[in-house]
Amino acid sequence: MFEHKPNPAGNDESTQPTRVVAITAKSHILEIWHIQRIRTVYKECHVELPKELRTRVINGSRQRYNVYRRQVAHQEWGHYLIRRYQATRIVPFMPSFGLSMLIPGTLLAAGTANHGIMQVPLGLLILQSLLITVGGIMVVGSGWRILRRLQPGSDIALESLGVSGHALGFPSGVAASDVIPAGFRAGHFKGAIEVEGAAGEWKVVAEHEADGEFRAQRAGSTA
Repeated sequence: MFEHKPNPAGNDESTQPTRVVAITAKSHILEIWHIQRIRTVYKECHVELPKELRTRVINGSRQRYNVYRRQVAHQEWGHYLIRRYQATRIVPFMPSFGLSMLIPGTLLAAGTANHGIMQVPLGLLILQSLLITVGGIMVVGSGWRILRRLQPGSDIALESLGVSGHALGFPSGVAASDVIPAGFRAGHFKGAIEVEGAAGEWKVVAEHEADGEFRAQRAGSTA
């Protein structure tokens, strides 16, 4: 893993889709990462299989010989560019706008109660009812969004992304989440990291055999 600070704008290294994750620690949003695969490589692994005893007949003689087998497996790895951004909270307009309607409506309702409903014009009664109803709905709706934002998501360890939280100076308990909490967006660009990580399982692509030592026998004789 190595770190550099490229210009986040105008980078055309890859057209792969970007994965966006939130870096969280104890319900706090620390950073927002944009992860993009810029190239793909394949790693090769050679696996020695148990030898196999076989028998064959050549010129009337039976031969027993060992067969040594070896498999070749490939695994897809991705080279990723991680752009780090500071998590910025978006100031929600619904609570403030709802309060701007709810408070005047409440004051109008209090004045109406002091003067008596029969002495207040019908238009003013309708206005204060509308302000209280719409303002209350917007405040309650914004509160519901906050409760949804505080619900725990499906967190994954940073190591599964090929990143060491300790090397980046994060506190313990830091995790990544594919769900960006409502009310947050990517803010100031903090730098970038290039990492490699497995993008698939090992797959056998070839198998090789080689004959080993053998001993001859007469056809029809027992071993």
